[in-house]
Amino acid sequence: MKYSELVEAAALKRSDSLLKAIQDSTIHHMLVDCARELDSVNKHITVDEELVDDAAKAYTELGEMLVKELRWGEDEIQILPQGSASTQTLIAAPTAADFDIDAVCYVELHHTEAHDPLVFFQEVFDALLPMRPVKKNRCMRINYPNQRFYIDFTPAVPLANVPADVRAGMRPVSMYADTAVAVVDIPSQQWKTSNPLGMVKWVSTQADRIVLRQLVLATEALEKRADIHPVPLQTVPLSDTLRVSIRLFKRHRDMAVKRGLLVQEFMPISIIITTLLTQCYQGMADKGVFYDHPIELLADLAALLPGMIETREDGHWVANPTVEGENFAERWNKDNNQRFNEFHKWCKQLVADLGRILESANPTQLRERIQTVFGCVGVSAEDEMVEPGWLAAAVPKSVKPVPPKSGLA
Repeated sequence: MKYSELVEAAALKRSDSLLKAIQDSTIHHMLVDCARELDSVNKHITVDEELVDDAAKAYTELGEMLVKELRWGEDEIQILPQGSASTQTLIAAPTAADFDIDAVCYVELHHTEAHDPLVFFQEVFDALLPMRPVKKNRCMRINYPNQRFYIDFTPAVPLANVPADVRAGMRPVSMYADTAVAVVDIPSQQWKTSNPLGMVKWVSTQADRIVLRQLVLATEALEKRADIHPVPLQTVPLSDTLRVSIRLFKRHRDMAVKRGLLVQEFMPISIIITTLLTQCYQGMADKGVFYDHPIELLADLAALLPGMIETREDGHWVANPTVEGENFAERWNKDNNQRFNEFHKWCKQLVADLGRILESANPTQLRERIQTVFGCVGVSAEDEMVEPGWLAAAVPKSVKPVPPKSGLA
């Protein structure tokens, strides 16, 4: 199904409460204050770039260890970020919990055909034993006791290295086929298709599509935003509404768990939130929808989100846009609808909370409600000046990317 068709179907199921709140907020001139407060939240939940830089150095060191222990050439291995860090949607937790940097270890095995995925995974695991890795379904977790992060490290090989009879059933989406890799799936003991770089390309391509009639940032700043470093800068302005929505909605989910409104075991995982919001944003752009203010767009994304789940013969679906036949919501069909129901409970709470924020009677009440919902204090009018109707641009820190060794990116 095309994403524009999903958006049309979702629009038939949406609640109109946020639309009414937006209209009332416009009358009461609350959109400017709301934008300023949510920008403050967005900045607050940004993981410090120096900490991200430390994590990037740590995963580079893992690559160097593999080169040394397995006698791989430096030109045969790349360590690349994946997940939230690579799509610039990484956020700090509302608790003291560590954040995770997902990294994929991409190995060009020129001299060895990848016949046995478990042997390959075990070789990498054994080489990293001094780091006390913990096996997961497709990765190994490296904990850093003296740091505020851990690394989920996924070994991968080029799809072309997988035996032809196995590769025949591994189907990357053609548009992203050049970045597809094979990863080891421990439960099935087989190679599975993955495409972290394709996911980055998809999110970045959609985020760069303009659905706002005005832009806060100059064209030069927007072009800088699209740069991809070993771990991209995590500072994202509100005019980048897709990424900011992903970040704010993920924070709302985390706070809903902290507030006792969601069960953590069944809360929607980040890849599902990212995929659904990006599908929705792409569908809006494909339909030629435009918004006058980023808060209007953010509210529409929240209202449409619960209707973006596909229903197919085998159950609920959130399709991986880069790998044919992969369903990010596969576990939703094996738990008596607990995750599906928790997702809809969260969506309903998200709409209700955003509605209360938009219906705030004055800036003081607005800040109090922002504090309750997102777990951080907003700004005062004296702290940050905002142009009428728009949000002042966030100024990103200058952080140098980790200098790659030959073959390490």
